[in-house]
Amino acid sequence: MVNLVLLFISLFLLWTGLVFPLSGQEAIAGAILSLLISSAVSFYTKGKESFKVSGIFYLIIYSFVFIKELIKANLSMAKIVLTPSLPISPKIVEVKTSIKSNVGRAFLANSITLTPGTLSVDLEGDTLYIHVVDGNALGSSADIVKPFERLLKGAFDK
Repeated sequence: MVNLVLLFISLFLLWTGLVFPLSGQEAIAGAILSLLISSAVSFYTKGKESFKVSGIFYLIIYSFVFIKELIKANLSMAKIVLTPSLPISPKIVEVKTSIKSNVGRAFLANSITLTPGTLSVDLEGDTLYIHVVDGNALGSSADIVKPFERLLKGAFDK
């Protein structure tokens, strides 16, 4: 029950932040939507996953880190595309992740896929197989997941 209330409050605060300045109708609509979403999440999880308020803060920080990494990857890929003589060495690397949650692992795999120059090929347990365009520029295979892993672990692992 506490998780339901915390989720409702978090969703409503997110709603008010997105719709600011808030009118009466928007507050009622936000409260109804927050209640429906939190009830649906509570129904489908049935106590399997507990909601953490700190997880929202980790996700907010994660979104800024993701945008930064996305810009860096786009600039790197633009350099490769605009300089066709630049030697590249595509390869598939194997990376172990310490994220235990399935949702966290899915977030990690999708974050890697969404950044240009990398593609998550497979996820087996705690091992992620990633295709990289320029394997020579990669120092360590763990460098790929390093910016995201700590934040996603804080957001999704108990």
